[in-house]
Amino acid sequence: MLPSQPEAWPAAFDQELGARDLDAVMALYAPDARFVGPAGDVAVGRDAIREVLAGLIRTNTRLHSRVARSIVVDDIAMLYTDFEGTTRDATGRTIDVQFHAIEILRRQSDGTWLLIVGDPAGRAPRPGTLA
Repeated sequence: MLPSQPEAWPAAFDQELGARDLDAVMALYAPDARFVGPAGDVAVGRDAIREVLAGLIRTNTRLHSRVARSIVVDDIAMLYTDFEGTTRDATGRTIDVQFHAIEILRRQSDGTWLLIVGDPAGRAPRPGTLA
């Protein structure tokens, strides 16, 4: 089910990712969405984002989210979301992960909210930047 409140988006993402349902995860993204990768590269559109998220499912990534802050202006919402959980590294070993994300969502005509920009590390300093 698509979230009817922007603050419900991260929990819906956690749930669908945990269920390993890539189609349901992708339904949470707008067709023209953008996803910022670890190196700052930007995946554009659902097809490109699907490849990234399929990797999370392949590595059995499990996440739990907490919305730290939400700012809503008309049909746009910006979330500051903290994710923590586990994934598997290249050797198959389970490792802990944390993300301090910035997520921008847009309200759809049916009242649901879809992600239009996701940056999992949006609140963490990137290499070569000032902290």
